[in-house]
Amino acid sequence: MYSKALDPAIMKTMLDADFPAESLSQPQYAVIVEKDVMMTMRDGTLIACNVYRPDIPGEFPALHAADSYQKDLVDLPLLPIFHMRETNDIEFFVSRGYVFIHSDSRGTGHSTSGQWDLFGEEMQNDLYDMTEWIAEQDWCDGNVGMLGESLLAWSQWFTAVQQPPSLKCILPWDAGADMYRDVAWHGGMMAVGFPTAWNMWEIRGHYHLGWSDRDPGFVPANPEMGRWDMVWNVMQHPTYDDFWKTRNPDFRRIQVPVFVVGALHKVGLHLRGVVRGFEELTTPKKMMLVHGELDGDEMAIYNTLEMQLLMLRWYDHWLKGIDTGFMDEPAVSMFVRGADEYKPAADWPLPETEYRKLYFNDSLSGAVESLNDGSLSWEAPTVSDSSFTYHYPDQDWTHFSGGGTAAIENGVPFGQRRIPTFTSAPLEEDLEIAGNIVLVLYASTDQRNTDFFVRLTDQWPDDEQIPEVPPKDLILTRGWLKASHAGTKSEELSRPDRPYYLHDKAEAVVPGEINKYEIEIWPTTNVFKKGHRIRIDVAVGDSPALDFGGHYYGIKVGNDTYYHDAERPSHVILPVIPSAAQNS
Repeated sequence: MYSKALDPAIMKTMLDADFPAESLSQPQYAVIVEKDVMMTMRDGTLIACNVYRPDIPGEFPALHAADSYQKDLVDLPLLPIFHMRETNDIEFFVSRGYVFIHSDSRGTGHSTSGQWDLFGEEMQNDLYDMTEWIAEQDWCDGNVGMLGESLLAWSQWFTAVQQPPSLKCILPWDAGADMYRDVAWHGGMMAVGFPTAWNMWEIRGHYHLGWSDRDPGFVPANPEMGRWDMVWNVMQHPTYDDFWKTRNPDFRRIQVPVFVVGALHKVGLHLRGVVRGFEELTTPKKMMLVHGELDGDEMAIYNTLEMQLLMLRWYDHWLKGIDTGFMDEPAVSMFVRGADEYKPAADWPLPETEYRKLYFNDSLSGAVESLNDGSLSWEAPTVSDSSFTYHYPDQDWTHFSGGGTAAIENGVPFGQRRIPTFTSAPLEEDLEIAGNIVLVLYASTDQRNTDFFVRLTDQWPDDEQIPEVPPKDLILTRGWLKASHAGTKSEELSRPDRPYYLHDKAEAVVPGEINKYEIEIWPTTNVFKKGHRIRIDVAVGDSPALDFGGHYYGIKVGNDTYYHDAERPSHVILPVIPSAAQNS
């Protein structure tokens, strides 16, 4: 499926990629490079940047990639594995009449003054100051845009929120937004996996930022440079406090056009911020959801010629005033798994969405070997008392060999064998979903707290399954909620398709009390094909063998009960897209 995401026949459907390339800016310039040009910030801090510009005198629009991963990594070979690819192809844009500025954040790379504080107030001020510095240079015509992936995309949100007058458009690719909910504390549970890996990959390898104030035996290479330890900061701020509020961009303040791109598989990191940003923006906007199966796939897609031409249409329109027709096209282009094609949409959520409920019940589905093999039904339950009690830890969980809540047999992880599941009957016709998803779970616990880990899965037909191995399926998306964080939901910010918890405090659960939990499941797209099944997995923990960026803790002990009767009808709310046949 990954190769299909790069297939030109499919790429053609993305926002009219048939637009004639000869109408866009053409490659006609060689590239002049000026390294370590210093920009002076309002507090006197010097920020280093590399300037790549056309080889003739004149004024050109500028594209700024605001980095914290060392700008000079662009000197590495041009392979997607290197982080410099998060800037895209510099020569592609410069040869077409753009100046490209690649900057190191304060306290990183060659910006050796100041302390690096990831998206703190000083870094946000720097983003404003850098934009205006760029616009004032004699090689710039006063029009500044931005580009970049991941952290470089996050930088674009925070720049636009600052409202620098010279910023004319942004194109954040694979951008998160809310650092608390998107990265650090999913549903109130610390996401150990990504922050820990990020510290190992980036901090020690790139910045020489020491932990000398906590580890006197470690002396940083440059004691004057800042120290920013993601794991330390995450652990110090377990609730949504001022530290996190500063690092959550207010999209209502953004006044420039935005083309935001997300990857459907980046659940637990970027995808939620992409979709939320698009939903809350009030400026001219476009959104594209691309496809990938592995972390890094979106980087390969980002660096295709088709994508570069698409980006050029955006920049030519907003920075050069060329009529590229870009804004005349549908607001959303999304890859739909199952159909394996890109589809246009007028908005997100899709205006034609029909929200349908699939209810838990205790009938055996016969589809998967799990603790309960429960079912999902379109009919609401009518029984007066029905529930399932989940005891943990399970004796068959493999804790110390990468299994977590998975059972491992003959080296094969079974992610469902020792957890509760709820599975639909085989579908009688194709069912398409696109949007945000909610699980409404009625549950109790004999503990003062518990965790809910939810997976939405597309399970292949029974005749395609292989005996004695896990069912052939695709995990589409996930959701999380810590029970002690469920008491402070914002009625103002919550929507039927996305509950919004304040996470401002933790309140102990009353053991034995039955509560209604509304669990946000991150958005996705998919066509469940005829004969496939829809499955919901619910567990008390992640599995390192199965889950990216997981939440790995010590062994938990408890008993949780999930209810599915007439009075307590646990159900998942799916954003169903009616087919053309149904509409007719």
